[in-house]
Amino acid sequence: MDYYVSLLGDDSNSGSSETQPWRSIDRVNAAQLLPGDSIWFRAGQTFSGNLCLVKVRQRRTDETHVITIGSYGSGKATIDAGSGAGFMLKNRGGVHLVNLNFIGNGASKNTSSGILFINTLPGSVKFADIRIHRVDISGFKYSGISLVSQPTDMSWSGFRDVKITNTTSHDNGDAGISCIGAWNPEQKGYAHADFYIGNCSAYRNSGIPGKGSHSGNGIVLAQVDGAIIEHCRAYENGSLNDYEGGGPVGIWAWDANRVVIQFNESHHNRTGSSKDGAGFDLDGGVTNSVVQYNHSHDNDGAGYLLAQFEGAPPFYGNVLRYNLSVNDGRRNRYGGIHLWSTGANGGITDTIFYANSIYTAQSAHGNPAAVDCSSKGIRNIRLYNNCFQTDGKTVLVRGETNRNAIFEGNSFRTNYRFPRTPVEI
Repeated sequence: MDYYVSLLGDDSNSGSSETQPWRSIDRVNAAQLLPGDSIWFRAGQTFSGNLCLVKVRQRRTDETHVITIGSYGSGKATIDAGSGAGFMLKNRGGVHLVNLNFIGNGASKNTSSGILFINTLPGSVKFADIRIHRVDISGFKYSGISLVSQPTDMSWSGFRDVKITNTTSHDNGDAGISCIGAWNPEQKGYAHADFYIGNCSAYRNSGIPGKGSHSGNGIVLAQVDGAIIEHCRAYENGSLNDYEGGGPVGIWAWDANRVVIQFNESHHNRTGSSKDGAGFDLDGGVTNSVVQYNHSHDNDGAGYLLAQFEGAPPFYGNVLRYNLSVNDGRRNRYGGIHLWSTGANGGITDTIFYANSIYTAQSAHGNPAAVDCSSKGIRNIRLYNNCFQTDGKTVLVRGETNRNAIFEGNSFRTNYRFPRTPVEI
């Protein structure tokens, strides 16, 4: 059944046609919806309220039918969530959000995320078939889009088969796009599986001062097995992060397996602390993942960061290749490629870098290097057939005597003249 919503409608109408539309989000929330139903908001109009589908008759996902929420007419409808969430769904999947705007009343005033999926069920239940396409989200305190696993038994309940495409998340607080699962490093498993994020932008997600952990990320995936992030842009995130224990990154993953990050651009990401502000990152417990064909430039932190923190699961089997870094490490002490580890769970192991191009010039506010592998918590790291170039005033390799990092067949230049515009891959 198709239902329509228009500011010219009436909540006493049937809602079943464009000539008999409902008027309000409250009426939508009160509807007894079934998988296969669709809700269409009139394009060009703004609807105040918080979409929350609590009366869907089936708790678990119907694999063959979904609920679709979108716009009808020319353009997009806008959901003005005020201080709350734009859309929230708990303990189910099978929802497609298409061609909509979600706005909050500002990252400093709002109290929620723009689009929020939560799974609290025990028993490692994974809800499937979530689609977010051609959606714009801004003005929320936490993430523009957030998928959260909070199972009561600390199991691997979460979401799978999630696709976020052609979507923009900007001017939020904590992140543009994020997912998180139960933190359980003593047991093998992941809350989420099979995520795809393509042709999305995450920008000016500045961070939450005083949060007490990293904030201001562009796109960040955690506790996911199998994900692709491609053809996305992350920029100007993280400037309000003030946490000295860690900072934000443009595009990254942690506690994850089989992640591919490719054909993205991440630039001018910031940090308000002494930590991070990187372009790309594989962090704490990432395994069997690939970072390739990306462009990082003008970030406060590293272009390509690999980090293993205390208590994280093992970190191994990762490949970084065919990436470009231009003038990263603008603040603090970072390399275009940067490895850092406490040595937890073996540290960063069995990882290779090849065919990457790193161009680094000195910075008035930092102490950059083309490569920093000075950390003692790394093992069996190979860097070969890369091109490392500096302006002659900047360190090429910091930690070149580290026996756990093997350099083979790389090109080193110290008289590179930097272009006025970023170099393209």
